[in-house]
Amino acid sequence: MTVRILQYLLLLSVISTSQAIADLQSDVERIVRSASLNKGHASVHIIDTESNRTLASHNSSKMMIPASNQKLLTTGAALHVLGPTFEFETKLVKDGSDIHIVGDGDPTFGDMELHPELEGTSERAFLDRALDEWVNAIKQSGSSSIDTLFINDSIFDQNFVHPTWPADQINNWYCAQVAGVNYHLNVTHFYPSPRSGTRASLGTFAPAFDWLTINNRTSSKTGKKDKSSFWVARLPNSNEMTARGNVKATHKEPVKVAFHDPPMVFAQSLASRLRKHGINVNDVKRTNNTPTGDVIFVKRTPLHLALMRANVDSHNMYAEALIKRIAAATGVQGSFEDGSEIVERSVAQRIGNANHLTVADGSGMSRKNQLTTQALCQWLASFDVEEPAGEMLLDSLATPGEGTLRNRFKSFDIEGAQVHAKSGYLNGVSTLSGYITFEHREPVAFSIFVNGVKGTVKGAKNMHEALVLATIHSFN
Repeated sequence: MTVRILQYLLLLSVISTSQAIADLQSDVERIVRSASLNKGHASVHIIDTESNRTLASHNSSKMMIPASNQKLLTTGAALHVLGPTFEFETKLVKDGSDIHIVGDGDPTFGDMELHPELEGTSERAFLDRALDEWVNAIKQSGSSSIDTLFINDSIFDQNFVHPTWPADQINNWYCAQVAGVNYHLNVTHFYPSPRSGTRASLGTFAPAFDWLTINNRTSSKTGKKDKSSFWVARLPNSNEMTARGNVKATHKEPVKVAFHDPPMVFAQSLASRLRKHGINVNDVKRTNNTPTGDVIFVKRTPLHLALMRANVDSHNMYAEALIKRIAAATGVQGSFEDGSEIVERSVAQRIGNANHLTVADGSGMSRKNQLTTQALCQWLASFDVEEPAGEMLLDSLATPGEGTLRNRFKSFDIEGAQVHAKSGYLNGVSTLSGYITFEHREPVAFSIFVNGVKGTVKGAKNMHEALVLATIHSFN
């Protein structure tokens, strides 16, 4: 009798689960059909990681542009290849009267967002404080004068910018260069303010660029009909910058301009700081040679910080540093091409099929990236969030009200459920993928892409949220 009851209860459970799946599939089709996508087309895939069953899908085998959802492949591949305990290690090596900076691709140097305890500190003061950690190590080594300060960024190649990024946006912060040594997100911050009867003040821009002249071609018209139009141009493959436009009022938020050759900018910044501390530096040079001297300082950065900035804040430079670093981990010089190959190989190792993706870069800035929601969802489901790698990937994703989900899922308050997701946007593209976690069961992985939108993507975002909420409610 007991066996029959158990069999009956099991049958009821199977019927109930099958009905829930059928109902969710119906809800997905209804939500997609009624969405205002402005001629866009949608793709959806949802997997229950507890049973590994597909709960719902729509057009999920179609190759589409993932935008910043590409970062989920990159950060997952970093965990797969490097492991959750990985740390970037940038070294200072003393070799006679020379000092070598040996880069490891760390994207965090000079990133003030990682130091909330210093809120209210000026950017220049923060950067001086960060550089002083290196200066003090050199002082403690007994160096009072340096013949040559060498910068070795050879862990990565010197193709700082991906060839398929939009050429007219290369100076923007989100197209910042990526290198074996990075500094201040590889971006200059300007805080201009008006000055009566003359050029605008460029303010205490950061980094300071003490060795560089920035041409000032601005105006300071502050009349009622005048408008602010400040911008900065940078010549290709150069750090020669020219500030232009009008400054009507003081900028409290920075105008961000990507600078060229981050390793040399860092080395020159350190040399300038050393001189201010009384340590003469005769020359600054790039080298690919491995130094033979003594390691006097190691700057270590845990992987989880890079994952967080890549996913929660969707910072492109972090993702590009990761894709090059996983290539370098295989013994080759880190490059976009080799990193992309490693990502594709990692996907094949985890889900058994890499035919549903084309990897161009790490961040999703390139429109050459192609991916299916089915493959991305399977990729997410391949990480067990109870294991260190999966837990770290989950923790690197934004929840409603933070990061790139700051204005998404407003008033989200469903007891026993939470959304952890990565959003993505390019012109005509809107994506959202991640996990739904529950208190008493394993997560659900989901991936939603919309491509081909003409005009606003508001309808696509509304559809994303409706699909996620429908999935949550299917378990209640």
